[in-house]
Amino acid sequence: MIRDTVRTVRRPPLGVVLVALVMLALGETAGAAMSRLKPEIQRYAAARIAANAAAHGFSGSAEYDDEVRDRAIFTAEAGLSFFHLHGEGVGLVLFFASALVAAIVPGRRVRTVLYGLLTLGGLFPLGYLVYGAAVLEMGRDAGIELAERWALAPLGVSAIAGLVGLWLAVARRRA
Repeated sequence: MIRDTVRTVRRPPLGVVLVALVMLALGETAGAAMSRLKPEIQRYAAARIAANAAAHGFSGSAEYDDEVRDRAIFTAEAGLSFFHLHGEGVGLVLFFASALVAAIVPGRRVRTVLYGLLTLGGLFPLGYLVYGAAVLEMGRDAGIELAERWALAPLGVSAIAGLVGLWLAVARRRA
């Protein structure tokens, strides 16, 4: 006699899937914007830097100020570029990791914690938008410090904790 076992297939919460898809879409959009709107982005960055000249430490010397402006514009563009790159990658990681959590992790509470950590980690690319914007408004060093301390580090730790938790759940299941 063959015994039929019915297994329920779980899926990640729709909110987690939505965050993954939005990060993917925003990452793609940022890439398109960077390629099509490079001069406009540079003009906007230069205008924001000029509006916040004191935060950037302008000295009145054209040579020095041009170098400071160029570094700040480069850093703001790097933030947009990192957002593009991480938005695509982290969105996929969130989607697949949350699908694994749904399929493998048996406890509802543990799944909920892992979904929360992974979803916060899925927002990591937004830290690079904070990075680029903060550099323009606060100056290069202060903007980078703000983004790293209050956006990138906490969201990155959340992503790592979620992935380590998933890895432990997989290892426990195999044991």
